[in-house]
Amino acid sequence: MNGRIIKPGQIFDAKPSDIPTGFRDVVVPLEPIREKAEPPIEVIKVEYTLKQRGKSPLWFDIVDSNDKVLNEKALKKAEAEQLIVDLSK
Repeated sequence: MNGRIIKPGQIFDAKPSDIPTGFRDVVVPLEPIREKAEPPIEVIKVEYTLKQRGKSPLWFDIVDSNDKVLNEKALKKAEAEQLIVDLSK
């Protein structure tokens, strides 16, 4: 506190960083100490679509909005649609 002497029961105004760590357990704040607010987390929604694998009408891949294939093996249409539903949750 810049060399100031605070008497017991005295009310004073100070930042938490102004109070030496050895005395922080003795000082009682009048208002709750506000922590630094975390920046909000940005949620990015990804769209998934079916893409036919080759010329076969039976096999499909799941691709995201960046055209990246998410599955290793080709899937039948019903399986691929169910996986898209599960990924979108």
